[in-house]
Amino acid sequence: MQILNLNRMNDALFKNVFAQNSDITLSLINSVFEFQGSALISDIEFIDRNLDAEEDDGKESRLDLLGRSSDGTIVNLEIQVAKQGYMGRRSLYYWSRLYNELKSGEGYTELKRTVAINILDFNLFDRKKYPSYHSCFGVYDIKTGNQLTSDCELHFLELPKWNLKKVKETNRLERWLSYFSKKTALKELEEIAMLEPAIKKAFEAETIFTQDEINRRRYELREKSQRDRIAQINYAVNQAVAQEREKYVQEEESRVVKWIIKGKAFSDIMDFTSLTPERVQQLFDENRP
Repeated sequence: MQILNLNRMNDALFKNVFAQNSDITLSLINSVFEFQGSALISDIEFIDRNLDAEEDDGKESRLDLLGRSSDGTIVNLEIQVAKQGYMGRRSLYYWSRLYNELKSGEGYTELKRTVAINILDFNLFDRKKYPSYHSCFGVYDIKTGNQLTSDCELHFLELPKWNLKKVKETNRLERWLSYFSKKTALKELEEIAMLEPAIKKAFEAETIFTQDEINRRRYELREKSQRDRIAQINYAVNQAVAQEREKYVQEEESRVVKWIIKGKAFSDIMDFTSLTPERVQQLFDENRP
């Protein structure tokens, strides 16, 4: 079986492979649940993402993949490439909208377990406080740690924190993380496919996806869009750094000029400034009393 060198965090590829194959999606979801010790689901049916293309108080409500199990469990599966410091609140915001599904006349007992699974291509949490690649949040009592309800689960899978060691020693969740990780070599992906039928089927679905000209074009456009986004962010960061550096230099030069006017010696000034000797000498020539 040929395994393609693709970015599996590409939104177009992700939606096609998983939205078209419920058994693949079910395997990924249950790999998260069984690792956490949560109740597994036996099936998944994709439902309309009625939050798509809506706006609420200026917030874009966009979900990647939404499904419901026969027991009523709702799962929102999302991948996120761009680093967002507010990702925790964003996930909670979406979760709350999905959880609030009561129709007129229904009681609170009709509320269903609602789960958000976020696969992140960046570290959301500090490594020292959250060393694990998998974090799960719910509603608990601060003092005792007792759970208020099992209806709420917010999972965050941070790919940079996952490092593949030996394929044969991995569990199902770690194999899926290896599938998404850009650090996993093709040879290792071949081994993983032999151990995990759902991942093998995902690779087969990828081949079918890339053979379609429209799908391939959509994939390439998503890649280009992401590269452009990164370039824009880097440019903005570099501009901000340059402006901050210019401001610092101006303040430093202003201090040096004041010292020169007060008669401070060249050697003394050099002990307390980060300016070059050439620039300090130039300021001396321009401002010497």
